[in-house]
Amino acid sequence: MKTTSLRGNRGFTLIELMITVAVVAILAAIAYPSYRESVAKGRRAQAKTMMAQAQQWLERHYSENYRYDQTTAGAAVDNSEGGLFKSQFGVVPVSSEGAPVYNIGITTGTGGRTYTLTATRTGAMASDRCGDLSITNTGKKTVANHSFGSGAVADLEALQKCWN
Repeated sequence: MKTTSLRGNRGFTLIELMITVAVVAILAAIAYPSYRESVAKGRRAQAKTMMAQAQQWLERHYSENYRYDQTTAGAAVDNSEGGLFKSQFGVVPVSSEGAPVYNIGITTGTGGRTYTLTATRTGAMASDRCGDLSITNTGKKTVANHSFGSGAVADLEALQKCWN
C-alpha cells in the first residue's frame, strides 16, 4: 500500500503571504509618488511647449502689428472669448481624462509693447508643487504659488526644478 505525504501538498503559509503583501506595499509606496511626479513633469513640459508656441506666435504678430495687445485693425489679443490669443491657444494641455491641466493666459502692458504668458494649474495639476509658470516677452521665467516654501531661496529652487 502506498502512503502519501502531506509535506508535498503544502501551500503558502499565512506568514509568507503577509510578507509578500508587505513587500508589494513597500514597493508601491516608493513607486507611486515617482510615477505621479513623472506624469506631472510631462504635463509641465506640455505647458512649456505651448507657451513657447504662443511666444513665437506673439513675436510674428508683433512684427506685423508693432504691438502685442491688438492688431492694426483693432482686434484684441487677450483671453476673452473673441480675443485672438484665446482662439489661437484655446486648447490647453489635457490629461488622459480630457480635462484641462493648465490654462494658458496672456497679460499685456506698457502700451501693448510687453506681455506675460502664464500657465495656471487646474484640474489634475491643481495641487502640483511647482505652481503656476510665467514667462515675459524678454524671456524672464518665474514660478508663482509653488510649495517649495517662501523667500528668495525657495523661489530659486522652484524656478530651477520646475522650468528646467
